[in-house]
Amino acid sequence: MLTYEKKPKSSFAEIVVDGKITDDEMNKVMAAMKADLDSGTKLKLLEDIRTFEGMEPAAFFKDPRFGISMMKGVSHVALVTDAQWLKMVAETFSFVSPTQIKVFERAKIDEARAWLNAA
Repeated sequence: MLTYEKKPKSSFAEIVVDGKITDDEMNKVMAAMKADLDSGTKLKLLEDIRTFEGMEPAAFFKDPRFGISMMKGVSHVALVTDAQWLKMVAETFSFVSPTQIKVFERAKIDEARAWLNAA
């Protein structure tokens, strides 16, 4: 499951991953996020990775291209996950990304939201 939520007139958005990501879910999230990015507002993004069981092939090939293109419209990313491999990928990517990225354990999701709100 992949979902995206942003309240109107807010720069704060949340993505939730819980299980396997389908191509249809990826298309819906990309369309919603693109619409928000096209409004010109820099987003602060919380990525809540509860469980990750992979992606359908079509979704997998869209993910890197979309991720790179949307980074210019995102000022901060709080990655919330207990998956060690995702933490390492995010921390490595943070060295070359124009976006500020910070990783939080799942138990500290409120701290992640506070960090984004203060940014």
